[in-house]
Parts: sequence; structure tokens; C-alpha cells
Amino acid sequence: MESAMLWRLLAKINFVTSALILAVPAYTVHAADLKIGFKAEVTSADPHVLNGNNRNVWVHVYESLVAQDENLKAKPALATSWRNVDSTTWEFKLRPNVTFHNGATMTAEDVKFSIERAMNLSGPRTFRTYLKAVQSVTVTGPGTVTIKTKGPSPTLPDSLGLIAILPKTIGDKASEEDFATGKTTFGTGPYKFVSWAHGQRVSLAKNSAYWGEKEPWDNVTFQFIPREPARASALLSGSVDLIDAATANVMDSFKSSNKIDVVSTTSYMLNYLQLDRFRDNSPYLKSNEGAPLAKNPFNDIKVRQALMAAVNREGIVNRLMKGDAEAASQFVPAGFFGNDPALKVPAHDLAKAKALLAEAGYPNGFRMTMHCSNDRYLNDAKVCEALGQVFSQIGIKTEVATMPFAVYAGRATAGGASGEPEFSLFMFGIGAVTGDSLEPLLAVAHSHDKAAGLGANNRGRYSSKEVDALVIKASVTMNEKAREDLQKAAAKAVIDDVGIVPLFFLKSTWAYRKGLTVKPRSDGFTLAMGIRESSSAK
Repeated sequence: MESAMLWRLLAKINFVTSALILAVPAYTVHAADLKIGFKAEVTSADPHVLNGNNRNVWVHVYESLVAQDENLKAKPALATSWRNVDSTTWEFKLRPNVTFHNGATMTAEDVKFSIERAMNLSGPRTFRTYLKAVQSVTVTGPGTVTIKTKGPSPTLPDSLGLIAILPKTIGDKASEEDFATGKTTFGTGPYKFVSWAHGQRVSLAKNSAYWGEKEPWDNVTFQFIPREPARASALLSGSVDLIDAATANVMDSFKSSNKIDVVSTTSYMLNYLQLDRFRDNSPYLKSNEGAPLAKNPFNDIKVRQALMAAVNREGIVNRLMKGDAEAASQFVPAGFFGNDPALKVPAHDLAKAKALLAEAGYPNGFRMTMHCSNDRYLNDAKVCEALGQVFSQIGIKTEVATMPFAVYAGRATAGGASGEPEFSLFMFGIGAVTGDSLEPLLAVAHSHDKAAGLGANNRGRYSSKEVDALVIKASVTMNEKAREDLQKAAAKAVIDDVGIVPLFFLKSTWAYRKGLTVKPRSDGFTLAMGIRESSSAK
């Protein structure tokens, strides 16, 4: 600890001296290193490989045409403006005088190359889904790119916000190794790539030629520390300045140290239940005697409403999650595009739930096995155990089966006898990464249509003509107010029909040494650009 403090002091002295000699701006007076204890490891250096944790790190190096603020609202980045020329044409004006880390000036040709590379990159995890609306990318001026879409695509700017802009000179053959070793790791971002030690850390250095606000940190290190107790220990010992994914499990140790501050925000990650709606005889629903049921109870709305009423969301949030979540009533939290304030969190009412079951013809309930992961979401197994208990209280005698997500996801998606989804009632999570409810509506609420790429996460095979029509109309409506109204209507229709059972939104929490300020982000990203020495610490 003492050596770290001494190092920082020497660094400050060095930069104060530099400031006096070179008359550089005042922010460098406080220049230093920033060390971040990061839960997830980077798995690929190619910024066009889809992985949220990877993107968290690489957005320091690479930028997109459109950026997202802390609430995931779009803001200009490498594009200074964009507009609809017509319903299938978007025009982007590029920021002038932006250079890549290799010194080359960013051009419209680089933007075209990058989007087309992301559209055509092979592999299981790419951004192709986000770019499926793109028909062509054309350079229509020195600083102008025009994108034609296959149909109206109101969310295209949000989707392009996920695509890193790379220099065309790296070529079509740039490999994972080229990115990992720094051979082709040239973005326009506020930090330059220095090195990646697999499973250990990614090291970055300030880009002094950055076009935007200059960063105060000379060097930023993402140190991978998967286990929360180890991250907490690293923070308390001073070996890192900040950790992400801090939960209630370690808060007591922070309070007793008096050296740590904490900040959190509601994230986009919704945990919810899906129900088997496509089989007459669902495999994990039985009579009280263990025999197959004559029909699928989940096809009766009163049974679905009974499940909705049985869930004690506030109890789970306050007692089990200890404040690490917020009760949910819909697909996206307040402040996101498509959130409907009129949709309230369903009341916990066991008497109502029992009455609904009786009205549906199940006064004595039935047996059920509920499936969940045990290593994917915070407290996922514990949450499912708690849910199993309340469902048993209303007469649905519930056994809970949990398993590692790597096994669980495969069975939930295609573990049935003929490759169909296997489970009857199960929990998943989905996040509106662009801050817009359209994405989860298309993926979870719309009827499953593999050929059309719709309902990709609709493992319960929920299907409503009303919802489908609203979601599709929203997806091609260019007027924002009209589109948001359609998405609100779609969300209400799904919830009224109990197409899913929303549980809660997970919170993102950061713990950090006193003297820093941290801007919490709804996507849970940990960005050095949002971390500063507080004015009192300067």
C-alpha cells in the first residue's frame, strides 16, 4: 500500500513538473495509473467478436459512429450527426480530423470497411444480428457514409453503436493473433492497446492525440479477478483502485474499512420466468399422483396469473438479493426507451393465487419441476429455491433443479426429445443492450421464427398475434413517439397475458477507494472515462 501511494505521489510530481515546463493543460497535474479489478476475463481481442465483457474493455481503444451515455442514450462519437434521408436510407456525417492510434486519419472508407467486416465476420458470436437490416454501405462524400437498409430500420444508429471502427489498412485477413499482439490493434479511442496477458490483465495507455476530452489516467489496467472475495481483498489492500460486480456479500468488509465508497445503478439485465406454452403435455408438470396431466396448465391464463401473483418480488429483492436488484414489471427499467410507467410491479397475493388456481380447476394444485442455472446470474439458484417455496405454498408442489449454465442453456433451448426446448418453467435473463425495449420484445415476446430470426430467446414458445403485430410494426416505425407507444402496448399485452413472469432487474455496483468519483452505467460497463479523482482529492 505504501509503495503504491509513493508511486502515485512520484507520478503526480512528475506531471506537475511536466505541466510547468510544457504548459500542458491542468488536468495532467493529477495524472496517474488506474487499476481496475475486473470480474470477467477478456476472451478475444477482435472487437468484432460479440462479447459484452470484451466490449467493456475494447471501447477504451475502439470507438463507433454512435456512443452511449450512462443511461444508454445515443450520443455522437465518430459520427457528429445522422439523419433519415428516407425510410430505408440513413446518412452519417463523420467527425473530421480523427486519427487512429497508428497515426492514420479516419476516413469514410474505414467506416465502410468496418461495418462490412462486422457483417461478414464468421463465427458463432458476431454482430451480424445487429446488422441484418443493412443492405449496403456507400461512401457518398469525404466525410459522409450512407447506409441503405432492407426495410425501415429505426434502431440502426443504436446497432451501429456496437460496431468498432477500424482502419481499412489492417485488411480483410487480420487475425485474432494480430489483434491480440497489437499488430492491428488500432482504434481511435482515448486509450491505446499496450498488452494482453491472457487470463491476467489488459494494459492500456493514454492516447495523447485523442480528439475528445483528454484522459487524466496515464495507464489503465484491467486485472482479471473472477472471484468476488479476491476482488474485494485486492481493493482493500490497495492493489486495485476499483472493482466491478460488487454485491451485498462483501459490503460489510467495506463498511468496516472506512476506506471504500460504493455506487450502484439498476442495470438492463432482467431476470424472468418462461413457461412452456407449446406442448399439451409438458414434461415437468404432473398430477399430485405423478401421472401426466390431461392438459398443460400453463395454457390457462388463470394458472399463469396465479404464478404472477405468488411471486414476492419485493421480498426477494430485499431479503434474498439484499438490495442487489430492483423488482420488475416489464422488459426494461425506468428511463429506458419503451418503459411504461403505468405497468406496476404485480402485488404479492397468495390468497389471490390460490383462488385463481381453484378457478382454473386446480384447487389441489399439481406437481412441477422448475429448472434454473446455478452459476449465471447473481443468486440464481437461491432465487429459484425461493420461488419453488412460494409456488408450493399455493398448491403447485415444486421441485427445483439447478445446473451449470453451460448445460442448462443447451437443455432449455434444444434439450427436448426432438430438439425442442426441454423445460416447463425456467428462469433466464435478457438485457436491452441498446437501452431500447424493442430488442427483448423481438427476442423473447415475438413468436419463435428461426428462419426470420424472430423470437430467438422465446424458449417457452409464447405466441400472440396481437403482440407479434405490435412488435413488427414498432420495428419498422421511424417516428420515435409512435414507435415507443407501440412498444409500450406490446409490453402491456405480454404482461397482461403473462407471456413471461418478470422478476427483477439486477443492479450493477462498483466499489472504489475514497478519493475517486465513478459514473455508474446501466450496462454495467466499467469505463476509465467515467472515473476521476474527486475535486477534494486533487
